[in-house]
Amino acid sequence: MTSEVTKAPYPFQRIAVAVAFSPRVEAILAESKRLQDLFKAEMIFIHVGEKNLQQEQYLKHLLHRFGLDAPANQLLWEVGDPVEVIIDKCKELEVDLVVAGALEKESLLKYFLGSVARKLSRRAKCSVLMLREPDILSKPVKRIVVEGSDHPKTVNTVDVAVYVAKQTHADDVTIVQESDVSKMALIRSDVFSDEESEEHKEKIFEDENKRLDDILKCADCGTLKVNVERIDGKPGYVITQYAREQKADLLVLNSPDTKLNLIDRVFPHDIEYALADLPCDLLIVHSRVQELSE
Repeated sequence: MTSEVTKAPYPFQRIAVAVAFSPRVEAILAESKRLQDLFKAEMIFIHVGEKNLQQEQYLKHLLHRFGLDAPANQLLWEVGDPVEVIIDKCKELEVDLVVAGALEKESLLKYFLGSVARKLSRRAKCSVLMLREPDILSKPVKRIVVEGSDHPKTVNTVDVAVYVAKQTHADDVTIVQESDVSKMALIRSDVFSDEESEEHKEKIFEDENKRLDDILKCADCGTLKVNVERIDGKPGYVITQYAREQKADLLVLNSPDTKLNLIDRVFPHDIEYALADLPCDLLIVHSRVQELSE
């Protein structure tokens, strides 16, 4: 076993953007300019494909047009598998956040095979921002919904959500505490009396409330309004539906613990519910705390 210690998940000082010559390239670059200004970040634009003079001139023109041609920024042309190249470059350049455009809902075939954006979200070793509807015109981030699951990564995910909310001047952040239906079903079963079931239920809620209180004590919330919502249901599915119903501008989730594969898409991992049908822009936070790898 070897250990790897990496830097904190924020601030976003170095941001990579996956650039393709698609109809949405101008909107992606406009969003990139806003991210550059919000986070005072160094930007790295990565295009995977054979370089030709016409495309190079066009892309440089767009970078200049959107004010992204600062000396500190980089434009990289690479050849190979787009996902592998972007992941390798993000690791090599110690990127804090990688940005990619993503369709709200992929076709069934593309979902199972995986688009570039969704593959990055499952495999990147830095945080990933998936833009569902990038726009040339600026859109305010008013409402942020963040995962509040009982997981060691959650404290970092909440910290990042608060950091992003303060940088974007969001109105509020809502932490969604998903109560797993399997736990609720267990304490309501014939194993316990009604009184015991109620006691177990109250104990679960008390523990969850204390855990989130401890997280919020550590978060630098300042004057930011932070709400907590507890909802019974399937983890992953519940928060995705809540973000959609509340018309959230950004959903913030923990990164998956392992590389997700085809099986996870047949029998969904928590994050797959959001990836299958994006309710809004999605930020997947890679905690980048000390990790163990074989």
